[in-house]
Order: sequence, then structure tokens, then C-alpha cells
Amino acid sequence: MDVDLSEIPLAKNGQDLSNIHQGLQNFLHSIKNSLKSITFGSVCHDGSIYQLFGSSFNSAIFPALRSLDYSYSYVSPRDLRLAITTHPDIETLILCHTPISFHEAMTEALHLPNLKVLIFQDSSCFFHRHINVIKFHVMKVPKMCTKLEIVKLHTILADLDDQVIQQFTKHCPNLKSLSLTCSSNLSPDAFIFSKTSTTSLTSLELKDRQRTEPYLCFVVPWFPHLTHLAVSGHCVHLEDCCAIATYCPNLEELIFQANSSKNDRPQGIFGHILNTNGLYTLCGTELIAIVEKCKKLKKVHAPYSDIDDKSVVCLTEQCPHLEDVNFSGCHRLTKVSLLAFSKNSLQLKKLHFQESSISHEHLMNVLLKCRKLREVFFDRKSRVEMVNVPSQDTQFNLPRDISNVSLSNLDDIPYIDMSTSAEDELLFDKCDIENSSFTNSCSDLSFEFDLPEKVLHNYSPVKRLSLRQSSAEEKFLQAMVMECPSLTLLSLDGADALTDDLVITIAKNCSNLETLGLSLSVHQDSELKFGDRGLLSLVNCCRKLECLSFLNNRNITSGAVQLLFQALETNLSSLRTVSLCVGDGYACSPSVISLYGLKYLTEDSKKQLKSSTTERNTSFFIHLDFKRMKLCL
Repeated sequence: MDVDLSEIPLAKNGQDLSNIHQGLQNFLHSIKNSLKSITFGSVCHDGSIYQLFGSSFNSAIFPALRSLDYSYSYVSPRDLRLAITTHPDIETLILCHTPISFHEAMTEALHLPNLKVLIFQDSSCFFHRHINVIKFHVMKVPKMCTKLEIVKLHTILADLDDQVIQQFTKHCPNLKSLSLTCSSNLSPDAFIFSKTSTTSLTSLELKDRQRTEPYLCFVVPWFPHLTHLAVSGHCVHLEDCCAIATYCPNLEELIFQANSSKNDRPQGIFGHILNTNGLYTLCGTELIAIVEKCKKLKKVHAPYSDIDDKSVVCLTEQCPHLEDVNFSGCHRLTKVSLLAFSKNSLQLKKLHFQESSISHEHLMNVLLKCRKLREVFFDRKSRVEMVNVPSQDTQFNLPRDISNVSLSNLDDIPYIDMSTSAEDELLFDKCDIENSSFTNSCSDLSFEFDLPEKVLHNYSPVKRLSLRQSSAEEKFLQAMVMECPSLTLLSLDGADALTDDLVITIAKNCSNLETLGLSLSVHQDSELKFGDRGLLSLVNCCRKLECLSFLNNRNITSGAVQLLFQALETNLSSLRTVSLCVGDGYACSPSVISLYGLKYLTEDSKKQLKSSTTERNTSFFIHLDFKRMKLCL
């Protein structure tokens, strides 16, 4: 049996916490003979739960226990030692972002001869003066834990150099996955003990901190069976990309992640010519060099890189099995890349194009053609970032030989004129949207909405869609929403067309929504945006909502928010979080929260509300968390 304690709600007071932990201990002891894996998590914030394994005088034994995950918990080194001492047969040990230091974790891991999975990750920024001592303990781990198959060590408190890597490749013949924050002094000697004929390593992740010279050219030749390669650092070189293409023909997942800030990276043609900071991201030529040989690629992540349309077209043509793509922040890409995905990547499941300047109208092709899509994040650049930024459809950004990429005869699918569609007319009749006499006054509010009808046409299976800062027209967004009725997450924060008509369309067609973002940006005017009618359509139709945000909206009145609170016991029984703005300048008064919503709020939300009102703020935004957490074991 596997037990995950990370979903347990936070206790209101110390007595409740003690009772919860005592109950958990009793439960775990009742299944001690069948417990195989336990995950603690951040909610276990009291030390008593970590004393589950007893003390030196009263130890508890779980004979079948093989996996311990203390990630994001407050476990102490002493509690970890007790757990390992009483359970030396542990095969999986995971310690991510805990109070336990890298030195302490490696010291305890030495006592687990059957260890197969070792994962450690910290976020400490303090340099340890005894770095050589820590390195010594790390080098002892593979000697004592020879059965290791998965190793993931990310820390800045030890220099994981050639000598450390040599020990893992020498003493762990079953190693399948290796992920390290490696030294900037990595040399060809690091993998000298690897045997290309017998190595079983299929996953390699290297995160370097300072290195600017090529190094993959002497690393990947040792691992011809790689299917997953993730590289994080300051620079990408053509030599490294050629090595990947030559020695990793079976590669399925390729991830390039730059460590430097996007503001430090060279921007535009002149930025790359006059590059003075020594930072080079993946360019189009390098991507083409890889995909011409690695035709089995399914996952490619290269955010904030310098790739262009020609290289993306080549990727889609050479790798027809693409499923997961992340090209966020790639400023040289235009609608041509989207057309390539819609034509060649029919197996696509995830597409991330965040911080893009490409108009959302060009996304419809992908939704209609890639029928396996489940997640699309296509947030545009904020209006502040887009000032003085030329359009991505201008001529100088398009590749000169784009006519040679077999896409010249593929046109954009024009968005549908919803005003003439039968579905739209039916929607308008049911919602009585044409009633121009509607106002935001409380007397006009009601729940007289029909439930959404079942969608019968062949729709897109996308479940997660993010179109923040969208400048698309209302009718286009309506068409897109009606094309994706299975959505569970939808984010339209900052969109220009956040009208009542659009929100009602969302409510009528996306009844499975769990997370919905409809916040306005601080630069937007609320005058033509949605109000009570749109909000109440969500209250009536979207009965699975868990998180709802409509910040900076000055049209939502106290009456609508009152009805939202009343629906927490009926239609919105799953709602857990609401974010809104109240006070001067907004149609919603803070008093409505105190009068109608207080009994539903968590203690933290009550404190936040009290703090905001006592500070005599004229207006403020607030995140309301409702008491909806359930105990899940």
C-alpha cells in the first residue's frame, strides 16, 4: 500500500494538529504490514509525525516499506536517521527542499545497501566551507549503494566534478538515469569508466553553472542508448548539437534550458552579432543539425532560444511523432511555425508558446488538425513588453526561403463568424443576451439559466488552455471555446474581449471547468467587460469550479458576489478559491464578504480580510480560500 500525506489539510490550532497526527500514526500502524511507500509533504509541519518510526527505545517496524519521500517537509536529520536505521531495506529515498543538508543526506544514504533511487535537491544559497568533506561523502555513496539505478543530485554545496561522476559510473553498473548539477571543470575523464557496449543509461541531465565551452561532444559518445537528454546552462554550441545528432539516434526527449535571465540574452540580429556577454542559445542551424538525425523525438523544449521558422518546419517534417513542444519566448517564430505543427505534428499533445507575439487567431489551425492536443499555453507578451516590438508577421522576421518548406499552399483557417451560426443563435435565445435593459443592480440578479446541452460534434479534446493577454476578437474566442468543451483549465487573464457574451459562452460550453482566470489587467478599462450576468452564468453552469479569479473588474456588484457565496452550498460545492477586488472604485463592497462569506472562509483568509479592512484601505484585492479541503489517504 502506498500512502500520500501531502493532501492533508493544515490544522486550525495545535490541538487539532496533535489529533490529526495521532490519528495518522494509529492508521499507519494498523497497516504496517502492507505499507510499501510513504510521502510526507509540507502539510506535516509538526515534528511528532516524523517520529512515526519511534525512538531508540521504542522503534516501529514496517517490514514491507521500500520508499521514503520527505520532499518539502520539515523532517529533522535525527528522524531521518531513525527511519533508515529501522528500515535498512529502503530502495527509494527522496529529499527535495528539506532542512536536511546535502552532507547529512549523503551520510545517511551510505547505510542503505539496497538503494535504487536517490534524489536530493536543495535551494540553499550558502556556500559551505567544508566542500571537500562533502565531496568525500558523495564519492562513498556509489561504493556502498551499488544497486543504484536512478540518481538525481542538485546542489551548490558540493562540486560534483570528474572524480564524483567516475565513482557512479564505475560502481553502479545498473545506472539508468543520472541527473547532476555538475562542475564547471567537467573534462573528458569524467566518464572514463563508462562502457558504451554495456551501459544501460538512457536518461542524462546535466546542469552546469558557469561553463561556456562545449562539453557534450565528449559526454554523449559514452551513452549511445540515450532516450532523454536535458541540458541546462549558459551556452549551446554547434559542436554539442552535432555530437547529439551523431551519437544519440534514439533520442526521444530533448530539453535545452538556459540558466541566465532572458534580459541577459542577446535579442535580435544585431544582439547576436554584437554579443558581449558570451551567452549563446540554441539557434535554427543547431536544431536542424539535431532533427535531421534524431527522427524519434517526441518531446522538444527550447524556451527563449533563437530558433526560427525554418528550423521548426524541419523539426515537424523530420519528427512526425512529436507530442510535447515548448518554444516559449522564442521571438523569431511566426504563424508559419503554427502552420507546420497543424500540418505535420498530428500526434501533438502539449504545446507551449508563451510570451509570444503571434496573434491567437492563427491557433485555430492547430486545434482543428491536432486532435490529440490536451494542453495549450499560448500567453501573449504583456502590453508593456510589446511596446516598440515589431510584429512577428513583418517581412524581416520571415525566412527568405520559406516558400521551400512545403507550407506555401497551406492557408490559415479563418475564424468562424459566430453571429450567423445556429449554435450562437440558440445560445443567445437561451441566455436572453439581446435584453439590453439588463443592469448590474442586485434586483436583476437570478439563477434563471438553462444547463448546457451535450456537445455532439467532433470537438477538440484540449483540457488546459491559456490565452492570457489575448487581443483576439470576441467571436474568435467564442469559436475557440465552443471547439474545446472538455476544458478543465482556462485562463483569459488580460484578454481584450472579456465580455458578458464570451463568459456566458464559456459557461454554456465548458461545464467541466475547474480553474478559470478572467482577471483584467491594471491597464484595462472595465467599462465594456463582463459583469454580473457573466458571473452568474458561471455560478449556474460550471458546477465543478475549484479556482475562480476576476481581479480588477469594476462591474461585479455586491449582489452577484452574495449569490456566489450562497451557491457554495449548492452549485459551487467544489469551489475552493476566489480572487476579486472590492472597495472604492469597485461595485462590490467589502461588507458583503463579512456578511455572507465569512462562515465559509479559512482562518488565513479571515485574517487577511481583517488586516485589509482595519488598515482603512479604500480598495484592495483579496484571495478567499474556502473550507473545502478533504482528508485523503
